[in-house]
Amino acid sequence: MPFDIDFHDRGFIREHIWEFLLFPEHWHDPINNIAINLNWTEVPFNAAQVNNIPNNQKGIYCFVVKPRYNQFFETRYLYYVGQTTRNFRVRYQEYLNDSLGKGKPRPKVFAMLKLWRDYLHFYYAPIPHNIQIDDCETKLLNTFVPRVNTDIPVARIKPELKNIYE
Repeated sequence: MPFDIDFHDRGFIREHIWEFLLFPEHWHDPINNIAINLNWTEVPFNAAQVNNIPNNQKGIYCFVVKPRYNQFFETRYLYYVGQTTRNFRVRYQEYLNDSLGKGKPRPKVFAMLKLWRDYLHFYYAPIPHNIQIDDCETKLLNTFVPRVNTDIPVARIKPELKNIYE
């Protein structure tokens, strides 16, 4: 049998390769410590979960991809960190709309929502005060530099972090 390459399959596989910054110096930097206790809740990201998302709490949230594989320990990949000063359910619904192409065009967010739709989980942590929400989001963005986020505060002052995923 002659050698061949299926370029359609190769392109499809390449679409699933995304880089991550794993930088312990950011994880251990005291400037990134969060002063409040975050109580995280996890919900699979899909329309059936909307009523399980609180409509009276605001705070910080993340999108995480969790592969399902029964003969391996739980593995997670952080893709996005965000915050809302409205409520979690409103924000969750906006992402559901984004996944249907109805929201503001954000190609990286849309790709995340489409490529991993069956494995995407929404984590949220309520925070009562808006200034704490902003502070937590900034610290998590600076600590993890998530792949899908486009506005990383520390990247504005550290040129080494600008466009690392481009």
